Amino acid sequence: SNQDDNEDTSFITQNHASAQLMMQQQDETLDELDDAVMRVGHMAGDINEELGHQNKMLNELEDDLDNVEEQLGLVMGKLAKLMKTKSKWQLGTILILSLIVMVLFFLVIYT
Repeated sequence: SNQDDNEDTSFITQNHASAQLMMQQQDETLDELDDAVMRVGHMAGDINEELGHQNKMLNELEDDLDNVEEQLGLVMGKLAKLMKTKSKWQLGTILILSLIVMVLFFLVIYT
Protein backbone atom coordinates (compact mmCIF):
# COMPACT_ATOMS: atom_id res chain seq x y z
CA SER A 1 0.00 0.00 0.00
CA ASN A 2 2.90 2.28 0.80
CA GLN A 3 4.41 1.40 -2.57
CA ASP A 4 1.07 2.23 -4.27
CA ASP A 5 1.04 5.61 -2.52
CA ASN A 6 4.59 6.30 -3.72
CA GLU A 7 3.65 5.33 -7.30
CA ASP A 8 0.53 7.52 -7.17
CA THR A 9 2.55 10.44 -5.82
CA SER A 10 5.21 9.93 -8.49
CA PHE A 11 2.53 9.73 -11.21
CA ILE A 12 0.85 12.92 -9.96
CA THR A 13 4.19 14.73 -9.73
CA GLN A 14 5.15 13.70 -13.27
CA ASN A 15 1.75 14.74 -14.65
CA HIS A 16 1.93 18.04 -12.80
CA ALA A 17 5.45 18.72 -14.16
CA SER A 18 4.32 17.73 -17.64
CA ALA A 19 1.29 20.03 -17.41
CA GLN A 20 3.46 22.92 -16.20
CA LEU A 21 5.90 22.34 -19.07
CA MET A 22 3.03 22.34 -21.59
CA MET A 23 1.61 25.55 -20.09
CA GLN A 24 5.07 27.17 -20.25
CA GLN A 25 5.40 26.16 -23.91
CA GLN A 26 1.90 27.50 -24.63
CA ASP A 27 2.81 30.79 -22.92
CA GLU A 28 5.96 31.08 -25.03
CA THR A 29 3.98 30.31 -28.19
CA LEU A 30 1.37 32.93 -27.24
CA ASP A 31 4.13 35.48 -26.60
CA GLU A 32 5.60 34.77 -30.05
CA LEU A 33 2.14 35.06 -31.58
CA ASP A 34 1.59 38.36 -29.77
CA ASP A 35 4.90 39.67 -31.14
CA ALA A 36 3.93 38.56 -34.66
CA VAL A 37 0.54 40.26 -34.39
CA MET A 38 2.22 43.46 -33.20
CA ARG A 39 4.65 43.36 -36.15
CA VAL A 40 1.76 42.83 -38.59
CA GLY A 41 -0.06 45.75 -36.97
CA HIS A 42 2.97 48.01 -37.41
CA MET A 43 3.37 46.88 -41.03
CA ALA A 44 -0.31 47.58 -41.68
CA GLY A 45 0.13 51.08 -40.26
CA ASP A 46 3.19 51.67 -42.45
CA ILE A 47 1.33 50.38 -45.53
CA ASN A 48 -1.63 52.64 -44.73
CA GLU A 49 0.68 55.65 -44.41
CA GLU A 50 2.45 54.79 -47.69
CA LEU A 51 -0.89 54.40 -49.48
CA GLY A 52 -1.92 57.81 -48.17
CA HIS A 53 1.25 59.37 -49.60
CA GLN A 54 0.79 57.62 -52.95
CA ASN A 55 -2.87 58.65 -53.09
CA LYS A 56 -1.85 62.27 -52.50
CA MET A 57 0.78 62.02 -55.25
CA LEU A 58 -1.75 60.52 -57.66
CA ASN A 59 -4.21 63.33 -56.91
CA GLU A 60 -1.48 65.90 -57.56
CA LEU A 61 -0.58 64.14 -60.82
CA GLU A 62 -4.23 64.15 -61.84
CA ASP A 63 -4.43 67.90 -61.15
CA ASP A 64 -1.26 68.48 -63.18
CA LEU A 65 -2.64 66.44 -66.08
CA ASP A 66 -5.92 68.38 -65.95
CA ASN A 67 -3.97 71.66 -66.14
CA VAL A 68 -1.85 70.41 -69.04
CA GLU A 69 -4.96 69.16 -70.83
CA GLU A 70 -6.63 72.54 -70.38
CA GLN A 71 -3.55 74.36 -71.65
CA LEU A 72 -3.30 71.99 -74.59
CA GLY A 73 -6.96 72.69 -75.40
CA LEU A 74 -6.23 76.43 -75.44
CA VAL A 75 -3.21 75.90 -77.67
CA MET A 76 -5.21 73.69 -80.01
CA GLY A 77 -7.97 76.31 -80.17
CA LYS A 78 -5.47 79.00 -81.11
CA LEU A 79 -3.89 76.57 -83.55
CA ALA A 80 -7.27 75.97 -85.19
CA LYS A 81 -7.65 79.73 -85.63
CA LEU A 82 -4.20 80.01 -87.15
CA MET A 83 -4.83 77.06 -89.47
CA LYS A 84 -7.25 79.24 -91.38
CA THR A 85 -4.31 81.14 -92.77
CA LYS A 86 -3.16 80.37 -96.27
CA SER A 87 0.56 81.09 -95.91
CA LYS A 88 2.63 77.91 -96.29
CA TRP A 89 5.42 79.34 -94.15
CA GLN A 90 3.00 80.03 -91.29
CA LEU A 91 1.44 76.55 -91.62
CA GLY A 92 4.89 74.93 -91.54
CA THR A 93 5.84 76.92 -88.44
CA ILE A 94 2.56 76.00 -86.77
CA LEU A 95 3.07 72.31 -87.51
CA ILE A 96 6.64 72.35 -86.15
CA LEU A 97 5.52 74.18 -83.00
CA SER A 98 2.66 71.69 -82.61
CA LEU A 99 5.10 68.80 -82.75
CA ILE A 100 7.27 70.51 -80.13
CA VAL A 101 4.21 70.98 -77.88
CA MET A 102 3.29 67.30 -78.25
CA VAL A 103 6.85 66.18 -77.46
CA LEU A 104 6.90 68.42 -74.38
CA PHE A 105 3.49 67.11 -73.35
CA PHE A 106 4.68 63.49 -73.51
CA LEU A 107 7.88 64.40 -71.67
CA VAL A 108 5.80 65.95 -68.87
CA ILE A 109 3.62 62.83 -68.65
CA TYR A 110 6.39 60.22 -68.78
CA THR A 111 9.05 61.89 -66.62
